[in-house]
Amino acid sequence: MQTMSTKPIYSGKAKDIFETEDPNVFRAYFRDSATAFNAQKKGEIHGKGKVNATISALLFNLVEQNGIKTHFIKQVTENELLIKKVNIIPLEVIVRNIAAGSLCKRLGIKEGKILKTPIVEFSYKKDELGDPLLTRAYIKNALEITDDKTLDYITELTLKANDIFKDFFLKIGIKVVDFKLEYGFDKNGDVLLADELSPDNFRFWDATTNEKLDKDRFRQDLGNVEGAYQEMLKRIKEGCAGVIARSETTKQSQKRNVETQHFSVRVQVLPKQDILDPQGQAVEKALISMGYKNIKDLRIGKEIVFKVKAESSEKAKSEVDQMCERLLANPVIEDYKIEIS
Repeated sequence: MQTMSTKPIYSGKAKDIFETEDPNVFRAYFRDSATAFNAQKKGEIHGKGKVNATISALLFNLVEQNGIKTHFIKQVTENELLIKKVNIIPLEVIVRNIAAGSLCKRLGIKEGKILKTPIVEFSYKKDELGDPLLTRAYIKNALEITDDKTLDYITELTLKANDIFKDFFLKIGIKVVDFKLEYGFDKNGDVLLADELSPDNFRFWDATTNEKLDKDRFRQDLGNVEGAYQEMLKRIKEGCAGVIARSETTKQSQKRNVETQHFSVRVQVLPKQDILDPQGQAVEKALISMGYKNIKDLRIGKEIVFKVKAESSEKAKSEVDQMCERLLANPVIEDYKIEIS
């Protein structure tokens, strides 16, 4: 899929967005640019665009697999993603698990304090205003950005994503301190997770050493920014490979469970209609003599109940059918009926 022009329709702090031949599909190109403090600090991190594009693709796939719809389509080059066109909601949705950054400055609490429950915040996506923190009243009334229903849904998705990320990253030795998400409406009016998922909008700490492996290394002049980003890419790739392996293991386990599934079997055996049934006739005469004169054609058979292990109900029925032909019934003088559940 080719771009309509070489000029981006939107150029952000670290990404350029281009049109494609499909009006509902854009191309996002990730640059090596780095900014901090609402673009007051700027720089370049070698290879950052490739790292962030690849990490975003991997993490978008991860949340998609867990039921969160995103604007991600596919990665087309090392630096480029194809994405669905969305109208971005001008809100930054921040979820915090551990105190860091602006939360510590606002409340005067020590960095690293583990919060009792995750905090979800909303800020106005306006660099020129300093991305101010917003209450729901501001969002709905003063700015008229969206309504309660949408805010509830976005909050629910954000907390779900937080659970997914915390579980995933803990397996690769990473603490998810906090992160920022953005959402947008697609052509059908559905809310999709958008923007990117990378060390630019996450705070990642090593679970053992608390070493920072995100853009804070650039913000705070900690050095080895490129190495931190590469380390995160390495670990995320390993984590995603583990997810795939566990998924295949689960599939194999499910397959084995199907192969060893037990089915309940009920076999009813009766004499054929044209075969004399002395026992049935004797019982019928006895009942008539007792005054039950409205009965006829009474036949006496037998019922056999058991369980059978098979790959499917069809295979179970086929196997039970062979049992009936060989032992459970006499096909010459008896009919049988098989029920499988």
